Amino acid sequence: MSDRETRALLCELLRTFYDKGWVSGTGGGICGPTDDGNLFLAPTGVHKERIEPDDFFVVEPSDGSVLAPAVDPRLRPSECNAIFCACARERGARSVVHSHALSAVLAADLAEGDALVIAGFEMLKGIRDASNRDIHQVPVIVNTPRESELVDQVGKALGDERFTGSYCILVRDHGAYIWGDDVWEAKRHAEVYHWLFEGVRARRKEGMDGTAHL
Repeated sequence: MSDRETRALLCELLRTFYDKGWVSGTGGGICGPTDDGNLFLAPTGVHKERIEPDDFFVVEPSDGSVLAPAVDPRLRPSECNAIFCACARERGARSVVHSHALSAVLAADLAEGDALVIAGFEMLKGIRDASNRDIHQVPVIVNTPRESELVDQVGKALGDERFTGSYCILVRDHGAYIWGDDVWEAKRHAEVYHWLFEGVRARRKEGMDGTAHL
């Protein structure tokens, strides 16, 4: 896609995610690839369903530096910036979705220790290279007062061999970071993981949690 198409798609997805309750109350965020290998980054502290294409910043994924500001000088880069860039560096992510969905928060509560284990769902096949026979582990990290303070935990999770097949990090009491090779894969992974979060919760409620958590 061209840069113009990518900006427009990111705006469309934020509106869709708002309708799903994933980025309500100005929460959440998203990034996507530019033609020249950088990232479009949504602003912070604004209603995500109202973001327009010119509201995105362009950042350098190697260090998060701002290469081009948003047109509106009042806007500030998302606090997700450092985490999005860590996913880009460590996992080659070209698009990352930050969700504040209640399902993600409650799924993290079901994890014992630092991993949520998901198994026995056909929907696992929606995750790249995953099978419905897999035992899929998602890292769970501890929330901090500022998102920038999560970077060390995020780096450790991305480097943990247990989670090499995961495209998601859950943050207790906060939400999830979900990524993909491009915007469309990030969208698919976001939809699949949110479905799985709800599935794990439903199984626990019904007392069928033998493989749902670690």
